[in-house]
Amino acid sequence: MPDPVDIIVGRNVRQFRALRRVSQLELGEALGLTFQQIQKYEKGTNRVSASKLHQIAVFLEVEISALFEGAGMSPFGSRVELSPDAYALALSYDKLNSPAGKEAVKTIVTLMTGEAAETAA
Repeated sequence: MPDPVDIIVGRNVRQFRALRRVSQLELGEALGLTFQQIQKYEKGTNRVSASKLHQIAVFLEVEISALFEGAGMSPFGSRVELSPDAYALALSYDKLNSPAGKEAVKTIVTLMTGEAAETAA
């Protein structure tokens, strides 16, 4: 029976991989593994070594702590569930280099969601 933490890490690897639109084969090739090994990692049947966790995090461009979210090990508290579109938007936002551009995006989203009207009332 897989350890619950291995299952959570595997699920997170699968989610981040899918959000990045990376196949198991592509991830496996990047890590020097077969896609079958990636499948075993994602199911939690095989434990991922620390060095492979680091390689996965680097390849998927996530913090290594994100791979443990939901396992009660994150120093950032409980995990916020995002839709794939929301996650993609957050990734794009983080790539903006202009503080003015980031502020403009926040303003647009705030106006579109009606939060500005709610806080003014």
